Amino acid sequence: MRDIRKICLLFFSLLAVLACRKEDLSNTSSDRLYVCALSRPFSADGDFSTKAVNNGYLTTFEAGDVIGVTGVDKNGNILDVCNNVRFTYHKDTLINGAIWSSFLNERGYSFVERVDGASYFAYYPYDARWNGHKLEDIISSFDVLEDQSTKAAFDSSDLMTTDGYIYPSAGLLSMEMDHKMSTVSLFYNNEWMPDGITPLYPLILYPGTSPASLTMDHTYRARTETGALELRHRYLVNPRKTTSVKLVGCLEETNVRLFSHTIDVEAGHLYSISFEGEPLVPYTDGVDLELNDVEFVDRDGNTVTLGYTVMWSKYNLGESLGESYPFDPALNDLGRKTGTREPYARGDYYCWGATFTQYDNGLTGYNGYGYNNYFDKEYSLAPLGGTIKETEYDVAHAKWWRGKWRLPTENEFRAMYAGCTFEKVESYSETQQRYLGDAVGRTTFNIIKVTSKKNPEKYIYMSTGGYLDGTMLPEKDAEGNITESGDGKKNQGIVAPGTAYYLSSSASPTILRCVSYAYFNAESQLIKVDGSRYTGMLVRPVYSPDEQ
Repeated sequence: MRDIRKICLLFFSLLAVLACRKEDLSNTSSDRLYVCALSRPFSADGDFSTKAVNNGYLTTFEAGDVIGVTGVDKNGNILDVCNNVRFTYHKDTLINGAIWSSFLNERGYSFVERVDGASYFAYYPYDARWNGHKLEDIISSFDVLEDQSTKAAFDSSDLMTTDGYIYPSAGLLSMEMDHKMSTVSLFYNNEWMPDGITPLYPLILYPGTSPASLTMDHTYRARTETGALELRHRYLVNPRKTTSVKLVGCLEETNVRLFSHTIDVEAGHLYSISFEGEPLVPYTDGVDLELNDVEFVDRDGNTVTLGYTVMWSKYNLGESLGESYPFDPALNDLGRKTGTREPYARGDYYCWGATFTQYDNGLTGYNGYGYNNYFDKEYSLAPLGGTIKETEYDVAHAKWWRGKWRLPTENEFRAMYAGCTFEKVESYSETQQRYLGDAVGRTTFNIIKVTSKKNPEKYIYMSTGGYLDGTMLPEKDAEGNITESGDGKKNQGIVAPGTAYYLSSSASPTILRCVSYAYFNAESQLIKVDGSRYTGMLVRPVYSPDEQ
């Protein structure tokens, strides 16, 4: 399994295209239950004192993953014909923004035996020792491995089951599976130098950490497509046996910083703890636009306030003196390859969740943005309405600026719209040297002065920048396979330069492949939810010193 955190799985029946002989499907309408899976998350709840991200990851099955399905008759006896039947995942395809997973059981069919009056349950990961066991037996007897440092060990420790027994309806067996374990995710955002390669200061756990088996060596770190280890250290605990986790340790920076913190854990929750290193960009580079008590209307139509202070950076990501991007601007273009802290300059463009510049990401060499070189093609990074705020996928927080700096949320942009005036004060023209590899296609951008209504002495400048998008949707061949060329479009360079497109940390609430973003000019300010996650947009970092 990959990125398996606070989620649920809904098992829908699907008349899938399977490699079955015609005679195999005879009589299926009367005594078979079809099984297929759609993985999707459910929304977060709970109040966490840590910086917890508990709705930011979407579970998908991988080839070879196996679930078990068991039936119990009306007298409470396990069915001989459906006793811990194996279903193995084979492939998935993208259908209308949902990730469909196809299963074949050990008999080669996509169904289980149906018996009148019987109920069923499913669980993951499959284990032959649960033959003849009911659901409660599995949950009460299950435990995690102490050493979860390998993928196999981590996956085998991540119990998911249906929440009780379920009954078929109209020949369909629909199931909802919940995580029965809790996940502690440790992320130290000062672990890497700005080049993304050089190790910096380590995170160390001391004796006194509970459970005692939780050590850095026992945590699981997934590998990226390039083979590099992810920043996140994940560890599963059984909340029936471990009701709280205590973290005792230190950050070995220039000055050693000690920590001790206890977290009460619940089944099915992810606790993503972000340890903050020293910021690369000083907090004095932020401006308080005094938006904490400004009323605005959220995406659900409710009138709310932020209730906390937000400091908005004076310039975009790509303009501090630490980060760099692949190509220098052409002569007389604003900004420099290594940043200038120029409030008018656009900085650089980033895809949602990516901590590298897409037009030279080191993976493909492709000069442009699009689905085919996006690192999360299955959109498993976050569910509908999820967030990457203060995670290793938050480009401002995780890699370049670090410390408390991060991507703005959708609501923080809404508060800015309600609490500020927007005025065009300047225009400038630049070539497309950085994006097309040639000093052609001169483009005009506008500078918008964003001024606090409450205190006009507080303001920032935000450049319009349009967006970078080489391909809009993946192209598929006659068999439904994604082609190498995407939809055949070439790198277009910057599109719509007269409008500002700024990433938020919020995933779209309605379109899985999209993100919420700020879309504005001097005349109109909107929040839009239809920006493809792989589109390159500008980033304006923020930090919130008193956010709870």
